[in-house]
Amino acid sequence: MALTRPKSLKELALEHLRESIIDGTLAMGQTLSERGISEDLGVSKSPVREALAQLRDEGLVNIEPQKGVRVFTLSEEEVAQICDFRQAIESAAFELALERNPAGLAKDMKDNVSAMTVARKNGDTKQYLALDTAFHQLIFKHAGNAYLASSYERYLGKIAALRTHLSGLPKHTDLSYLEHGKLADAVRTKDMPEIRRLLAEHIDRTREAYSIAIDRGQSSAAE
Repeated sequence: MALTRPKSLKELALEHLRESIIDGTLAMGQTLSERGISEDLGVSKSPVREALAQLRDEGLVNIEPQKGVRVFTLSEEEVAQICDFRQAIESAAFELALERNPAGLAKDMKDNVSAMTVARKNGDTKQYLALDTAFHQLIFKHAGNAYLASSYERYLGKIAALRTHLSGLPKHTDLSYLEHGKLADAVRTKDMPEIRRLLAEHIDRTREAYSIAIDRGQSSAAE
């Protein structure tokens, strides 16, 4: 039996910070302190610095000389580009998944939506959002293409953090839940044209929702 290597301090700090950004504990644009993080986690600055460098490579933090570290922020244009990226790569992965393992994809998506239903009934938003992220990862799992999967994984944290940021908007999560159910149904019937239509609708709503979120933020700042 192969032994499991204990996680390094850098890996533990990385997981903690990444999850805190994704679940919104650390807000977009928030300033981060190496010293503060080190004290909170009970580790030296070195593993924290290494973890922050990794998060910079993942696009989750910005590190500027003399200015320090901040959680990433996104402009409307950047969100539009993320949505373009998702539309292209998820459509391609759906095509492959339906060719290679449609039954496996359909089962996993059905199970995922069932778990989403339970999370919603329990009022567990954090679990629901984790399942939302997992739903889209299933497409790449069953597509069987490592290059597509690794391209998506590179931006997974940023996409998940954006999802959390938008979850507080009225009806956003309700509509998201319904769209996932419809996508799962279309996968079951292997209806690729319907999948493309639903996916476009699902992702385009992210563009619209972020624009609304920015407008609300600007309105609040002006009051």
